Amino acid sequence: MASIPYDLGGRSVRFTSNALSSGGVFFRALRRNRAGLIGFIGLMIYAVWILIAPRLIPFDDNVRLDQIASPPGSRLMLVTRADDAARYTTLDDLQGRTVGVLGNTSGEAMVEPYEEQGAFTVETERFSNGRGIPDLLEMLAEGEVDAIILFSDSVKEYLTSNTDAGQNEQFANLTVANAALGPPYLLGTDTQGRDIFSHIIHGGTTLIATALAAGLMSTLIAVMLGSLAALLGGVVDNALTAFANLVLTIPSFPLLVVLASLIRLDNPLLLALLIAALSWPVLMRAVRSQVLSLRERDYVEAAFALDLGLRHIVLREILPNMMSFVAINFIFAVTKAMYDQVGLIFLGMVPINDYTWGVMLYFGRSRGTLFSPDSASMVLSPVLAIAMFQVSLVLFARSLEEMFDPRLRTAKSPGT
Repeated sequence: MASIPYDLGGRSVRFTSNALSSGGVFFRALRRNRAGLIGFIGLMIYAVWILIAPRLIPFDDNVRLDQIASPPGSRLMLVTRADDAARYTTLDDLQGRTVGVLGNTSGEAMVEPYEEQGAFTVETERFSNGRGIPDLLEMLAEGEVDAIILFSDSVKEYLTSNTDAGQNEQFANLTVANAALGPPYLLGTDTQGRDIFSHIIHGGTTLIATALAAGLMSTLIAVMLGSLAALLGGVVDNALTAFANLVLTIPSFPLLVVLASLIRLDNPLLLALLIAALSWPVLMRAVRSQVLSLRERDYVEAAFALDLGLRHIVLREILPNMMSFVAINFIFAVTKAMYDQVGLIFLGMVPINDYTWGVMLYFGRSRGTLFSPDSASMVLSPVLAIAMFQVSLVLFARSLEEMFDPRLRTAKSPGT
């Protein structure tokens, strides 16, 4: 009985030693492969992006009528009469004064704490399809309020680039006292005046998780069926190969669109399962070829002769020798799954339950932002986020290949 804990302890030591050795090989491979290192860093950034950043940056779901489809860098500004520009540069300078804002805008939210404390009086003007902005400017020009808070697009439209001669004369005495009153919208705002940056932060979690789940399921299906077909042979091999060939003859994405129209894909796991069910045949055929080759090796034949069982042969003798091939194909499966998801969302075939990067593309197309330079960020931001994730995956795959293939490590080692 005393030998059991000793044996368990030995296994624990060996497991820790093997893990540290594998980790050392992995990071040495990263140092030698700059492209792989860049890919690894990129994936770590995305991991922080989707796991931590959404907890720190809240999702912006507040509709703001005065800042619809604004370009990157847009922000709230403080407007006063020219004579007061030097005195009133912050809200703290307006103690005991009257400040004008538009209702249901970020300006109204900004002055709310000051109003509750009684620091100054707030005059709220209704937006009224944009007519509230000149009314607010007129109140400032006539001295009814001491300052107003406007969004940068409104300032540009009515003060700096106004083509109406009458309004130019009426508002000639007004100026921007503080052009950086509010924080900038780094990526601009969408067609409802919401912060695109917050949507980019929150939009990748569900999309990437679903792609990883679909890639994992399709890879497992392919490895399992390919290994069984090669090892069992005969009727099983013929049946599985014929079924894989049948699935390959059907264009996967058009079939996915048809199935999405028949099945309500309101669950990310169900969507991942559907994508995986149509993505395994190519890898299954490749795995079958790999296993047929490995089956002829002496150590595999010895495992069969010792009757170690199919599970042991697949998991301990065959799979470790094609891990590099499987891992790289898993990455490509994740890439395909993400594109399939985005394609379905872009076509409106998936219910919009989460505001993902694909949903941003869908709304960007359906609301015409493709034709507006100021709001192009709503489309370009998710496209770049998806593209950089895919590039990081592919670059990281190169390091995985080197880590799993001793011949590549030997070829790149110093002095060879």
